[in-house]
Amino acid sequence: MTDRRMLYGLVVESEIDLHQDREAPPAGPPDVVVVRGDDVATLEPPDGRVLIRLGDDDAPLYTMVESPDGGYLLRFFHACDVAVSADLSRMTVSRHVDAVPGLEAVLTTGAALAFQLYARGLLVLHASAVQVGDASVGFVGRSGMGKSTMAALLCSEGAGSLITDDVLRVDVHDGEHVSRLGATELRLRKGADELSSRFATGTPNRRTSADARQILAPGAGARDRAPLAALVVPLPDRETHELRLEPLTGKDALLTLLSYPRLVGVVDPAISTAQLALTAALVRDVPVVAAHVPWGPPFAPDLGSRLAEGLEAITGRPLGQPAPARAGAAASLA
Repeated sequence: MTDRRMLYGLVVESEIDLHQDREAPPAGPPDVVVVRGDDVATLEPPDGRVLIRLGDDDAPLYTMVESPDGGYLLRFFHACDVAVSADLSRMTVSRHVDAVPGLEAVLTTGAALAFQLYARGLLVLHASAVQVGDASVGFVGRSGMGKSTMAALLCSEGAGSLITDDVLRVDVHDGEHVSRLGATELRLRKGADELSSRFATGTPNRRTSADARQILAPGAGARDRAPLAALVVPLPDRETHELRLEPLTGKDALLTLLSYPRLVGVVDPAISTAQLALTAALVRDVPVVAAHVPWGPPFAPDLGSRLAEGLEAITGRPLGQPAPARAGAAASLA
């Protein structure tokens, strides 16, 4: 059975269950077809021109190459291979014989489709995003910095609807930067999954992924191409009790975003140059904010709403109807 879904602005038809719920328009050809290949056993570096590589020779994590035939091979060691056609229209996913079942779906939804976006020359951020009011807010950072947790906080308080988790494609539409709809599930680490009990409409669908993350599906509701109001870099702090937002500008904003790529280890100059140019244009138009966040669990019950309120003050852009400010909140958000 083949699923037809919309992910990161791409129509994806997949033989593998990617656990996504954004239905694609029924008409028209897909952008990407995902099929299952035969299991593989090799752990050798793939042949071809290396584009992206993470890990060392003794402990490689992944290597992505342009193959001699003009296509691409993404090798996630001990997990799966993803062969990508030269025109990017087809991905053949072959599970490694020793891999945990289901890990190939996690990597296809995340890293493999992120590679698709890189190869198409599109702007890719290592970010989760929510729609707040008529705009969108992205949370950027490396794994473990709280991107998904911040998105869950906003969604659980009714202040936002999930746009994507972990991979954010940003386009320019009608002269402004916009967020494209992506993953419909939040991948949370141990502790942050307690946020599921906060959803006013009941506990969202919940499961455990093949890589042992707690997965929440908070439901649909966000729209595609919501204008990007701000990008937030969460800085979790267990020693503070006040949320503090610090706007970043110019080179600081650019270098901060570039330091958190979705695919670490890019060595291909064409990919690096494209992402640099696209990110530089982004920071000229979209505020970048470092957020010093009092961290849990437990998390303050109005943390998401206070964040939305603080971002509205910085950006001057309406972001829904956040909770009323607490006494002294203005000073803590300076």
